[in-house]
Amino acid sequence: MGLLDAFRQKKPRRGISKAVALEMAEDWSGGDGIDMEHAVVIHARDRRKGLADQYAYISSLHGLRSCDWFIESQEIRHAGKRSYEIFVIRTSDGARLRYFFDVTCFHG
Repeated sequence: MGLLDAFRQKKPRRGISKAVALEMAEDWSGGDGIDMEHAVVIHARDRRKGLADQYAYISSLHGLRSCDWFIESQEIRHAGKRSYEIFVIRTSDGARLRYFFDVTCFHG
């Protein structure tokens, strides 16, 4: 292990771990987020908690935000009476992924 590798390991990590994210899994339901039809339903009543739950869902799959995955963009779309937030993320290995969240409970 080189000097840079040792430095990288000591870099502070932000976000929540996969284990903590999985404990928060009761805060969402629905699909896997691959599209609007299979959106992850967020049950939060306010924007702050809702956003934390969205981050927790992605962290449960990909690890720590700002370390293992990064937000490229996010937007709100409305379809009928439902509101969706779409995240485009980039994982640390370079994969570009999109997740759809039904945020009607707090954004509707």
